[in-house]
Amino acid sequence: MKKKNIIFICTDQHRKDSLKIYNKDTLCKTPNIDTLASESVVFNNAYTTCPVCTPARSSMQTGLFPSKTGFESNTFQSGSRCHELQDTDYLLSRRLNSIGYNCGFTGKWHLGIGADKTASEEGLSLLNALNNRYDMTIAPYVNYGTLPTDVGYIGDDFPGHGNGGWAYPQFHEYLKQNNLELNIVNTTPPKRPGDHSTLGEVLSPIESTIEYYVTQRAIDLIDDLSKQDKPFFFNLNYWGPHEPFFPPKEYLDMYRDLDIPEWESFKEDSSTMPRCYELIRRPELPWDFFQDTLRHYYACISHIDNQIGRLITYLKDKGLYDDTVIIFSADHGDNQGCHGGLENKSYSMYDDTTNIPLFIKPAKNDYEGYIQPALVGTCDIYATILSQAGFIPNDKLGYGDGRDLSGFIENKNQDWADEIVTEGMGAFDIVVTQRMYRKGKYKYVFNGADKDQLFDLEKDPKEMNNLIDNPEYAEKLLEIKNSFADYMEKHNDLIRHSFCKINRIKEWKLN
Repeated sequence: MKKKNIIFICTDQHRKDSLKIYNKDTLCKTPNIDTLASESVVFNNAYTTCPVCTPARSSMQTGLFPSKTGFESNTFQSGSRCHELQDTDYLLSRRLNSIGYNCGFTGKWHLGIGADKTASEEGLSLLNALNNRYDMTIAPYVNYGTLPTDVGYIGDDFPGHGNGGWAYPQFHEYLKQNNLELNIVNTTPPKRPGDHSTLGEVLSPIESTIEYYVTQRAIDLIDDLSKQDKPFFFNLNYWGPHEPFFPPKEYLDMYRDLDIPEWESFKEDSSTMPRCYELIRRPELPWDFFQDTLRHYYACISHIDNQIGRLITYLKDKGLYDDTVIIFSADHGDNQGCHGGLENKSYSMYDDTTNIPLFIKPAKNDYEGYIQPALVGTCDIYATILSQAGFIPNDKLGYGDGRDLSGFIENKNQDWADEIVTEGMGAFDIVVTQRMYRKGKYKYVFNGADKDQLFDLEKDPKEMNNLIDNPEYAEKLLEIKNSFADYMEKHNDLIRHSFCKINRIKEWKLN
């Protein structure tokens, strides 16, 4: 049987509710993604393994929770126990290589800066920290590092986070070769250290944008791979709609004067929330600020949607579309002012950042898509890509923490556990151990040394009524905690022992 070609498109910090397939009332326009979703199995309850870029992306490449990959916060930040992806046999690319696949990659990596730390601004900043601030955590990585082409991918190496991708030398060489001049007007309002939401617009042609460039790189690389006598897997990673929000003028014009109603939770009282949530809150700002960031954010999404449409047109013109599995997802979401003015992501575990878009278009013609409510996660993307490629694990690891979603393509009623977990450690200089455990309609958040949360998502889909201290839910809460402890035991979660001790459950019941 001929092996399938597989393309995984991943956006960054992409709110699920910006897409019509999940939110019919969205003001964001994404006609190409909408069409792709209509031909796909759409997962309505997909959760990231962590609402932070590096940890989530490590799960995509390994099928493991961040607590196992060591990437528990962003690379070279507090809380991360690993800073360069380790080249192991069970990396997605290595396993696909082992069964005859060519693997291609372009766009955001954020799983390392590479061995040559002098080759990028981010790498140079690390050397400066080592040599001038005596930060010894960097020393082990001075001559060691991992980029996509180091681990079996063909394509592009963009080290580190990239800050939207706008500064990479490969991009500027493309601009030069095509006689393009990038013109960005930065209109960012005043910010303090730790604040986000960098705003602006691109006044130069669409062809001068990073989104156009990375899509063209994907088309060119796929064109080369498709001509070889091997099946291919291609991973296209957009830096957006993560900030900086620099959409082209024609897309910002679509939203520039749009009136966007404030979230129900925008004025929510934060006094009952865990203290660590204050790290990402900007309560001093009015709704007008977040409305403006959303206008730019939606414009970035519509621009990416147009580029995805360009890729799909190419696949159809080349006769590749019907025979290619296409998976679309995001690493995590974006707060954008919800829950009392939260900005960015991490620290909080609301669905705005943990519940992600995920859908799979199978390698079939005229497939009728549908919405699947099963609780699934980022690690399942890894397992599904390998399964669709025909990789059968013959070792103890199996698919890691992932489960194969392929059965949902044919069987809408596949037997499936009604639980999923999101991990957290933070993303800045304060480390906070968190776990979100979704069990059926209930969502429990363990906040380490702070106040826990419990939500009934059927009665309270906006997560504004914390039931953790409600005596009517005491029995249900104990049941959920015990169930979560069993999940942690099954997945070898390092914090299980401490979780049980804090909550006096399982083995601690005997003491």
